[in-house]
This record gives sequence, C-alpha cells and structure tokens, in this order.
Amino acid sequence: MAEKVVLPPQMFACLDANGENYEVEIELPEVKKKDIDLSMHDDLIHLHAERKDLAFHGHLHFPIKVDSKKAKAKFSGGLLKVTVPLKEKRKPPINIKVT
Repeated sequence: MAEKVVLPPQMFACLDANGENYEVEIELPEVKKKDIDLSMHDDLIHLHAERKDLAFHGHLHFPIKVDSKKAKAKFSGGLLKVTVPLKEKRKPPINIKVT
C-alpha cells in the first residue's frame, strides 16, 4: 500500500512497504545529485536539496523500526529512490467495525 506525502515546498514523496523494505520515492525536479544531502537517524530520514531558485527540506519518520545502516539511495531524472530494510515485520491489518 503506497502512501503519498507532500513535503514543502512542492516536494512529493511516495512511501511504500515492499516486502522486507520501505521504498521511498521523492520528486526533486531540476535538482543535481551533488546538491542533495540525505541522512538518517534511527527511524527518521532527513533531506535537504537545492536548485538555483529553491531549497527543499523535509523529513519522514518511518512507522516501524528500520535498519538505517543498510539504507541505499539512487537519483536519476529528478527522482530520488531510497530503499530502507525493515528491522521488524509489519503486523497484519485489523478490521475495524464501522457503526
């Protein structure tokens, strides 16, 4: 199940739990790879990226424990893809009765 997140200013991210990993895709239009600063602290990912007319700042907190030491990132065509392995298994969803 993918979740779309809007991070200011006009930075769109998609977070998806994909098997054993979280996949994060962040749109960074007109940004160069050398102008991206990406870091993680525990279950929180921080991003700072700049282009000549605008700076992007954002952070994303993962809802369950992840292995930040094994995180990988690729940047191509204005799209940053970050893969972060899960430390624990996701619990199955529970049904909620609507009254």
